[in-house]
Amino acid sequence: MNTLDTPSKHARRDVLRLAVPVMLSNGTVPLVGIVDTAVMSRMGSPEWMAATAVGAVIFSSIFWVFGFLRMATGGLVAQAYGADNLQSTSRISIRALLLAFLLGTLLIALQIPLLKIALFAMDDSGEWQGLAADYFYVRIYAAPATLCMYAILGALIGLQRVRAVLGLQLLLNLLNVLLTIVLFMATDLGIKGVALATVISEYVTLAAGIFLIKDLIAAALKETAFKNWVLDRAALRRFFTISGDLFIRTLCLTFAFYWMTALSAKQGVIILAANTVLFNLVHFASYVMDGYAHAVESLTGFAIGKKDTKMLKRSVSASVYLASISAIVFSIFFWLLGEPIVNLLVAEDSARQMALDWLPWVIAAPLFGIWSFLLDGIFIGATETRSMRDSMLISLACFMISAAVLVPSFGNHGIWISYFILLVVRALTLWLRWPRIVRATQQLEHG
Repeated sequence: MNTLDTPSKHARRDVLRLAVPVMLSNGTVPLVGIVDTAVMSRMGSPEWMAATAVGAVIFSSIFWVFGFLRMATGGLVAQAYGADNLQSTSRISIRALLLAFLLGTLLIALQIPLLKIALFAMDDSGEWQGLAADYFYVRIYAAPATLCMYAILGALIGLQRVRAVLGLQLLLNLLNVLLTIVLFMATDLGIKGVALATVISEYVTLAAGIFLIKDLIAAALKETAFKNWVLDRAALRRFFTISGDLFIRTLCLTFAFYWMTALSAKQGVIILAANTVLFNLVHFASYVMDGYAHAVESLTGFAIGKKDTKMLKRSVSASVYLASISAIVFSIFFWLLGEPIVNLLVAEDSARQMALDWLPWVIAAPLFGIWSFLLDGIFIGATETRSMRDSMLISLACFMISAAVLVPSFGNHGIWISYFILLVVRALTLWLRWPRIVRATQQLEHG
């Protein structure tokens, strides 16, 4: 990446200070999916694994479409924090929280058409669709809590309160894992128990999150003319402009992941089950390395708020250096331990063997994926969301074309090649626009 300074030890310490707690917390996120898959694999049929996988993908697709609540809030709060504007940080957080609650309630109201749309493109043979519906109609009631947590996490990341983020994520994911195991062993709820564990965990964590930002909430509520500043046109216009770009970007990205699952389902339930395990491993590495994206997001926004170009370059350079090392470590980890991990997670013989056949894709994924994760963090912190939107539109087009061409000829390998094309195009298109952020920060600094 050009226009970078040599990373100093101080800059690397700043990145690690913010990245490590997020990496630890994010590392527990795929643990939920891994445990869910392991539990359902004990039901004696790959149908249960497939249903759980599809249900989880549906919700990650639906919820992460609203990921702008975290990203827009995080970028705006980081810039306000860098500018020492504490009133603005409070107002941004409250607006995002109110919007998240309204959107979550709307998702519950639209649950029937949402499920029909989600299952439309998938193969309807077998009983897994009925099981996926059982999962869906329970977990949908977590929507308000999930979206409100996006807003809370965005505020905490923008304020560089990463230990609080770590605590909330650990609470959410470890409680979810514990409840999943307890409900599976102590009840006959089956896949509904897996979904119920998530719902309970989300609302418990939301209560904890509200407690952690109680000072922000109290400061906002104490202000006079509450309605006037909540509905301030200029502030809302900026938030919705940024959110609109991020919405389109995230919609494209989640559709790509959804389409990979749909293509896997069309290849058959065994391939779907095998890819579920491999996707979980990739997501594990992605979530952990995304800690660098969160760190550079916060530091980028803070540097821009401070109007400090040197700070911006040092932060980005340190993040690139550390993230590159982590990507190599993850690839080595999957190369050495991927096979025993797959053997541990998958009880069904045919699905396990297929997962092992395609394990090399997982080994290579961190080396290709880290760059788009980092660049996303930089552009979110800079609130340069139009570039993110355009990049993702181009990347999705390349992904869909490659999938249409390669999957009929190469089957599951075609799905994975298309995924790697998506990663590379995302990184390249954002990298070409990085100098724009540097120039904009220099103009602020000298303006």
